[in-house]
Amino acid sequence: MSSLNEYLEKCRVTVDATLDELLPSAKERPGSIHELMRYSMFAGGKRIRPALILAANEACGGSYGNKNACLAAASVEMLHTFSLIHDDLPCMDDDDFRRGRPTAHKAFNEGLAVLGGDALCIFAYEVLARTGNIAVITEMSKALGTSGMIGGQVVDIESEGKPVTLETVKYIHDNKTAALIRASIVIGAQLADADAATIAKLEEYGMAIGLAFQVIDDILDITSTTEVLGKDVGSDQERGKATWPALTSLEESKRYAHELTATAKSAVEFLGDKAVMLVGIADYLENRIV
Repeated sequence: MSSLNEYLEKCRVTVDATLDELLPSAKERPGSIHELMRYSMFAGGKRIRPALILAANEACGGSYGNKNACLAAASVEMLHTFSLIHDDLPCMDDDDFRRGRPTAHKAFNEGLAVLGGDALCIFAYEVLARTGNIAVITEMSKALGTSGMIGGQVVDIESEGKPVTLETVKYIHDNKTAALIRASIVIGAQLADADAATIAKLEEYGMAIGLAFQVIDDILDITSTTEVLGKDVGSDQERGKATWPALTSLEESKRYAHELTATAKSAVEFLGDKAVMLVGIADYLENRIV
């Protein structure tokens, strides 16, 4: 586990340095929005999605920290952060804390938070375009649109306080959370010119750990604390959110997360030793509830 932790820390340092270089300075006009963008981007976080891009890229033959992989890693973290800023807004989940700090609309104001999220989303695509790879831009767009994150968010909002099926919960999780994680894996592989068969197996890995990631988050919303998670807990139950534990049980949710993790690890067995970090990340995510 220590080697994995060292790898994740190396990825975090690499991505943070790339972000610091790319993001506009708060001294540049209009400084307020640039300050918000940097406040949100450097609020902490484990940088799991960027790490998955870098790990998948390496597993498929890319060199660690190559320019295009770093650009994509920075881009996916900007897109993830944009989604969190908007998710925290009063018109959405109305959360006060994120990563142990006041959310963007609390630290600044609601209007600036909306625009700051928009700015990160737009800038992320400018950065992604610098890779010169149309396939990765297409992949990221699919993960964010109505057949991905936005689609999942819509059904999530529409399902609040209503009786839902496990199929609906899975749709929400697959799209709202797993789609961007899957895209991170695929993009890392695409930037290493992986073949279609390899990408298909990595896509299977990405969907499995992406769904497990959200099931585990649902569990932690019940079992953890605001201090540990760095964000409001218990809010899913208060709002009547469609979650796996709400429809099954904590034990069944843990069993399902374990099954998904096993599926993910099995999908990348064909890579042999090259998959060691991908396997390690899958275990690392599950161990949050062990």
